[in-house]
Amino acid sequence: MKKLFLLLVISVLTVSLFTGCSQPNFPTYTNGTKDNTSIKETLHPVASSNGQLGNFQAQDVNGNAVTNDIFSNYDLTLVNLFTTWCSPCIKEIPELDAVRKEMADKNVNVIGIVLDVNEDGKIDEDKMDRLKQIIESTKAQYTMVIPDEVLRSGRLKGVNSVPETFFVDKNGNIVGETYLGSHTKEEWIKIIEDELAKLNK
Repeated sequence: MKKLFLLLVISVLTVSLFTGCSQPNFPTYTNGTKDNTSIKETLHPVASSNGQLGNFQAQDVNGNAVTNDIFSNYDLTLVNLFTTWCSPCIKEIPELDAVRKEMADKNVNVIGIVLDVNEDGKIDEDKMDRLKQIIESTKAQYTMVIPDEVLRSGRLKGVNSVPETFFVDKNGNIVGETYLGSHTKEEWIKIIEDELAKLNK
C-alpha cells in the first residue's frame, strides 16, 4: 500500500513538472528556456471566479498605459498569467501568439500578464530585461501587461502556480473557466471555440 501511495505522489509531481510551475519560493522552480519540459496539458479546467478585473491602470513592457479598455474591442480575450522563470510558460508564448493570429477574425484577443516583474510594486530591472529577451526570442506580438496594485490585490492575488489562463468579455467581465497549465495552439483553439459558444448562448 505504501508503495502504491508513493507511486501516486510521484505521478502527481511529474504531471505538475510537465504542465506548469509553482510560484517562486516553491520547490518546483525552473529557470529559463533551456529546460526541455513538455507543454502538453493534462490538467482539467477549474471553476473561474467570475467578476470584473476592476478599474486598473497597468502598463505594457514599453511603459504604455493599459486599462480595462483593452477588452472593449473583442468579444473574448484570453488572459495568460505567467512569470519570466517558468519554462512551460515561455514555451507556450509562441503557441498563444499563433492563437491570436488565427482567432483574430473571430474577434478574439490574447494578452499576457507577467506576475514577477513588479511583485512588490516596483519594477525589477533584471526581470524586465529578462521579459524583453523572452519577447524578442519568442517573437510574441501580443500585449504583455505589467500589473498595477488593483490587479495584484484583486484577481491575481493568491495565484500560486503558472501558467494560469482565464477569459474576459468586452465589458471586462471574467467569463468561462480558468485553465491551469500550458496548452498547444490546437488545444487553445478548441477551448476558445467552446468558451465563445458558451458566451453566445
